Amino acid sequence: MKIGILGGTFDPIHNGHIEIALAAMAALGLDRVALMPSGDPPHKSRATDKWDRLRMAQIAAQAHPGLYASDREIRRTGTTYTVDTLSNLAVERPDVEWTYILGADALNKLDSWREFPRIARLCAFAGVSRPGCDEDLARMRARAISTCYHTRVDLLPVSGPALSSTAVRRRVAEGLDIDDCVPPEVAAYIREKGLYLCAYSEEQILERLRNMLTDHRYEHTLGVAKTAERLAPKCGVDARRARLAGLLHDCAKSMPLEEMRDLVSRNMPDLDEVELNTRAILHAPAGMLMARDLYGVRDPNILSAIRKHTVGDGHMSPMDALIYVSDFIEPGREPFPGLEKARRLAEMDIYQAMHCCAELTAKHLKSRGQAIHPRTLELLKAYPA
Repeated sequence: MKIGILGGTFDPIHNGHIEIALAAMAALGLDRVALMPSGDPPHKSRATDKWDRLRMAQIAAQAHPGLYASDREIRRTGTTYTVDTLSNLAVERPDVEWTYILGADALNKLDSWREFPRIARLCAFAGVSRPGCDEDLARMRARAISTCYHTRVDLLPVSGPALSSTAVRRRVAEGLDIDDCVPPEVAAYIREKGLYLCAYSEEQILERLRNMLTDHRYEHTLGVAKTAERLAPKCGVDARRARLAGLLHDCAKSMPLEEMRDLVSRNMPDLDEVELNTRAILHAPAGMLMARDLYGVRDPNILSAIRKHTVGDGHMSPMDALIYVSDFIEPGREPFPGLEKARRLAEMDIYQAMHCCAELTAKHLKSRGQAIHPRTLELLKAYPA
């Protein structure tokens, strides 16, 4: 039996990986190709959980007879090396001829792999061209490796597409469509799990927030995130993105005032004097900057919602309105007149709820002799009851 191995971080697996695996299977007469996500590769550091990467590979393989996802490296603890994987496979499956599939450009460093002479005795190699690959150099390296290490190195007459996992992650983070980049079932899994929305997993975000915020503010944050996630489908907003916006909306709340002022004055050209001198609303633009620069959020809708969650303005997207309202009505809020009305409206019409929240805020400020922010007045005028 002939089996190919296409390894990689698969973070995420994309249509280019599938195209390469199928082309290699056809060109080399392979019976099967294993999609083998790396566990803890020695040369890369990833935030994405390895079990999510394995699950995406499994989903992608289901649509193609002959492809399967292997959890061999995922299940291994510690740093994973190709020589260990191939050594174990050779012992377990002595009846199989193994071919390791890789980008042709990787042939340049192939013999620098850990214990490469041993690897060369355990498998053959197939190099697949990539955009920008120097094919003459690849052919020269293939001949040199084949001659020096007495192993077979094929260069396949196919070229992988101009697509990368990095580009897919960037598109997800920016809120762009990826349906033409990955199998549809993989795209659905990414949306369902909220992968690639920022630079950290939710567990890492929660740990950071727990260390940065007071206990009361942390509980409030969880309440806003939960409320936004629950109401999101009613607003036509992605629930995972809404939850992330809720989690990060107050991420700058505990920052010292002078640090906040310095941060926003250097980075927010549209900041007004009222915001700059009012701590209660300054944390919103500061939070947007922290979400972008510290947490790696790239979705403009999420960043806008964090920016506008205190005073709003005359141009509120569904995500903006959702976070504005969720901050106002989350379950931990102490009861006050009008709160239950706002909560009822949120279940029916997020913009009506938003107007209600802004109106209640305006009344509260008037009762204390405080000015209403001009952008809140713009909101009330643009979105009447």
